[in-house]
Amino acid sequence: MIRFQHVYKEYPRTGLALQDVSLFVAKGEFVFLTGPSGAGKSSLLKLTYMEELPTKGDVWVSGVRAK
Repeated sequence: MIRFQHVYKEYPRTGLALQDVSLFVAKGEFVFLTGPSGAGKSSLLKLTYMEELPTKGDVWVSGVRAK
């Protein structure tokens, strides 16, 4: 299970990458992440595997909250 609740991600040099993103992916679900360059796809993935933390909001993966 992956859950994003009102997630924002801001970088000091480049600014806002994600703004108020909310999503839920259930266990066993298969999803695609598409969009143009600069849309925040890599930022969303980095938050999902907890390489980075959100500036604001909550990210949960398999019952573990990114802190």
